[in-house]
Amino acid sequence: MKYDLNKKMTRGAKRTLEDFSSTMFKLLSEKNFEEININELCKISMYPRATFYNYFDDKYDLLDYCWYVLSEEIKLDEFSDLPAEKLLTIYFDRIYDLLAKEDRMLTKILRHNDLNSVVGMSFINYLKKQMRHIFFSCIQNHSEVRNAIPVPIELVADHYSNTLLIVLEWIFFKQKGTSKEQGHHYLDYLLENIQ
Repeated sequence: MKYDLNKKMTRGAKRTLEDFSSTMFKLLSEKNFEEININELCKISMYPRATFYNYFDDKYDLLDYCWYVLSEEIKLDEFSDLPAEKLLTIYFDRIYDLLAKEDRMLTKILRHNDLNSVVGMSFINYLKKQMRHIFFSCIQNHSEVRNAIPVPIELVADHYSNTLLIVLEWIFFKQKGTSKEQGHHYLDYLLENIQ
């Protein structure tokens, strides 16, 4: 992304990014991602193409920003000193709540863009990358945990991330209606050998 999200955001930049991301979410709920083009995004958002390219490289870059916007609701910075398995439960709860809150929008998006599409894979890969980083950092920061694990911590971080995603995918996209508590049971069972 061309715009540096780490610097203090001006009101204008914030409004522009919100307009483009909400337009992308709106269009994704109406059509396939491949049918969306930059001209359409700019026309609906009421910005010139040059403005779009001041912020994004292409529509894929905007799509990644859309996932960033969603994931901002599940920040876990304040929990970085917790053990990985506790962090896993908190992270699961936050993602569960986010997906439940955004269920209508995600259902509309998936009506036109299934989980194996660019949109679905982009969303899953974005979440996985974020989770992997969080779990890796969490384990890395706890020397007693890090030293007790007989396999590379990268592998453990991948395992936590993949398991969490499998359970969330099952609950929200395959077996709707599963409670958060049942999801905890699924996670506990699937991770029982590593905790």
